[in-house]
Amino acid sequence: MSVFASLWEILGVSGLISRVPVRVLFVLAVLAVAVAVTAVVVTVRVGTLPVHRPARRVAPDSLRVFGQVNLGQTVAVVVAVLLLGLSGLWSYVPAAVCLIVGLHFLPLARSFAQPQFWWTGGLLVLLAFAAASALAAGGDPADVRVLTGLGAACVLWAAALHVSLRG
Repeated sequence: MSVFASLWEILGVSGLISRVPVRVLFVLAVLAVAVAVTAVVVTVRVGTLPVHRPARRVAPDSLRVFGQVNLGQTVAVVVAVLLLGLSGLWSYVPAAVCLIVGLHFLPLARSFAQPQFWWTGGLLVLLAFAAASALAAGGDPADVRVLTGLGAACVLWAAALHVSLRG
């Protein structure tokens, strides 16, 4: 999730490029790398601690569900990008992708016994609706990219940290 969070962070920063000095963007990039590296280090260290965690009841078909959900997500993203692009609605692409990514977490929550995927998916869906609503109300697409990109990055980083701490 940290890798995908970093990709969303890049989208968010892309909305700042024309309005923020390069020095500030460099500092933001360094901070993002520091957050990502810290998340990985914490995950590795927590994963090696001899802590008793209750066993999770992963569904027997969880890998099949994972494959189907991710295939469906990929197809949905491609279709959304094509349809929005053909309609000239490129600024809605990040909101559509955020909605699809959010929805993909919901079936995985039960299948992998990861209840935090419920709030991860829910927050991403809410973020997608907020972004689409802002665009529909005439909001600046660059501002909406910042909202969607940085918002999704924070949700995914928080979820990754929570999963690593929960096990």
